[in-house]
Amino acid sequence: MSLNQRWNRVRAATGKIDLTFLLLRVFSLAGGVAWLLLVSLPPWEESLLIRALAAFFLYSLICYLVIFFRPALLKKVYLTSLFLDLAFLTILVHAATSFTSSFFLGYYLLICLHTIYFGLRFGLAVAVFSALFYLLSIWQILPQIDWTDLAMRIGFLFFLAVPVGLLSEKVKHDKEKVEHLNKTLESRVAQRTAEIAALLDRERYLREILNTVAHINKLLITSPNLTSLLESSCARFMQHGNYRFCWIGLLKNGVISEVYTADPARNPLVEPPFTVAAGPGPFAEVAAAVCLRENRTITRLVGEEPLDASLWRDPERVRGAKGVISLPLRARQDEEPSGCLAIYTWRREGFEAEEREMLDELAGDIGFAIDSFRQRELTTKLTAERTANYEETIFSFVDMIEQRDTYTAGHTERVAHYCGLIAREMKLPQAEKKRLYMAAVLHDIGKIATPDSVLLKPGRLTELDYELIKLHPRAGYEMLSNIEMYKDLAVIILHHHERPDGSGYPDGLVDEEIPLLSRIMAVADAFDAMTTNRIYKARKQLPQALAELEQLAGSQFNAEVVAVALKVLAGIEIPLHVNQLPFTELEKKRFSYFFNDRLTGLYNEDYLKIVLNNLESNRYSCLYLLHLRNLPEYNKRLGWDKGNKLFTRFAAELQAAFPRSLVFRAYGNDFAIISQDHLDLDSRLLKAFADISSTEIEIDAHHIDLTAEQLYTIEKLEKMEVTPAETL
Repeated sequence: MSLNQRWNRVRAATGKIDLTFLLLRVFSLAGGVAWLLLVSLPPWEESLLIRALAAFFLYSLICYLVIFFRPALLKKVYLTSLFLDLAFLTILVHAATSFTSSFFLGYYLLICLHTIYFGLRFGLAVAVFSALFYLLSIWQILPQIDWTDLAMRIGFLFFLAVPVGLLSEKVKHDKEKVEHLNKTLESRVAQRTAEIAALLDRERYLREILNTVAHINKLLITSPNLTSLLESSCARFMQHGNYRFCWIGLLKNGVISEVYTADPARNPLVEPPFTVAAGPGPFAEVAAAVCLRENRTITRLVGEEPLDASLWRDPERVRGAKGVISLPLRARQDEEPSGCLAIYTWRREGFEAEEREMLDELAGDIGFAIDSFRQRELTTKLTAERTANYEETIFSFVDMIEQRDTYTAGHTERVAHYCGLIAREMKLPQAEKKRLYMAAVLHDIGKIATPDSVLLKPGRLTELDYELIKLHPRAGYEMLSNIEMYKDLAVIILHHHERPDGSGYPDGLVDEEIPLLSRIMAVADAFDAMTTNRIYKARKQLPQALAELEQLAGSQFNAEVVAVALKVLAGIEIPLHVNQLPFTELEKKRFSYFFNDRLTGLYNEDYLKIVLNNLESNRYSCLYLLHLRNLPEYNKRLGWDKGNKLFTRFAAELQAAFPRSLVFRAYGNDFAIISQDHLDLDSRLLKAFADISSTEIEIDAHHIDLTAEQLYTIEKLEKMEVTPAETL
């Protein structure tokens, strides 16, 4: 043990009186030394005093060394030093050889100190010993002393011991009483402190529960989906110091079919389903099953066995848990539960009453959130179905238009593509680009209300036709504006034919009054019209189309959009095969409405002109012109009715003989056959037709090679003639 540690033990074992003893010894030693130095003494007396002071110093030093190393011997040291002190005083008094020696006062001091320290009885004993030692010291001069003075001195030894002893006893009694009161107070304070500490611990614990509840309530608002909510809630519960495991089970058809934990990848529970109904099954009596079956909170405290042992892959996982609480999850108090929340605690006291109340309220909030998510999922599903129905309906209309005119279908796709290029260069937000694309796909949906006679008309439109066409933006708007998801698109479509100078339709808007996306669509729509073949108008080359856009910027088209279009459209590849010729059988039948000869059912001369004007795309290479001579004489002889029947039968024989070719009747007596492959025929072959062979009608056949990549024109002279346009 170090000196410092020993000193601390001495300080703990001694008090103020012990310090007084020490100081008195020091003062006594100092007084003896002073007397020796200042008073002139006889040699024998001086020698005696020196020996006495040395002895006093030595035994005092020994006493305090014993106390320093053995503080437990303190009282025994004091008793030993008492007799040494009495002997020392006796020697001093005797050395003074005077009845009036002041050293006698030392006896009073010893009596007072020991009476105060040890009590009345010990003080009286010290007084007795002091008297005896005093008498021994003055024994030689005893006959010379007045007995009254001696009695007075010795009597005062006892008189001093009695009041000091009584006072000491009272002080000790009061001290003991105070100490008892202090101990009682300390005990009460300690008890109260422990109670307050327990209350503070309980308050901190409940506050921690409250923080957990508050955090999970935030999750109820911020979680993007049900799975995230339930897994995050379990994770937050397990962040609580005493909740070391938590799981949430969802009820379906009487069983817990889905289980959520903080770490699904390492879920220690057995795989669901868990049986809820009462019976012999392994899960029927676990707390969660009872909770769901009885629709109430179930709290269980642990015994020696693990809680809900049948739920765990390894029951040791839950050994040491002190309790489990299972709470029903329900949207409303009076409803059947949709699931349960199970929390396991390792807290020795289990669950507090306030804690159970907070958890029960939180379980209600989670149950309400589960119901809300399910309702939201149902609403989302219904909305998606409704949206899908709307889209199916809308795109059915688009498909109807495409079925009516496949050219229109390709047109909408190209316009949507061009709109996307312009919008991307203008750095429009993604949402705006998506709106523009959808609007472009649907921009001609209003043409569903346009009559076939106008929509499919291959020639130039009349003023009335044009007025009917101008109705399609308004028709498209009215179709789409009543559908919530298409309202924004409807506005774009309504104004895609407006012009900055106010000459557009349907509302004559100008400049910034026209929505930006409508301005973009107007440019893309016009550009596609310029660069694709029409029956009545050949397409423009890319440089010509761009030049026309630039020329019309500011009047027909928005100048800013045109500037962007000139940049992004300059390098695109224009599809050369696009035209308005019929490709499907349905289109061919519809074209017959405009181009069939009413008598024979063959194509008429108008359609022949169209085919000849579009040789670049239709790939026809062989043309035969047939002229029927002597037909007027036949009609005069047999009548017009017979002549018409002859025409009808002859047309049927032509179609049967050339099924892969286009057959035309033009200008009464003239017919034409166009084929992609070369045909070998002459007048004799045609004269062999049954309906011609028995008549006086002759057939002139003239072949034209269409592979020269020339444009042709048709004129009716004496008979139909087809001539290269550049020779005219």
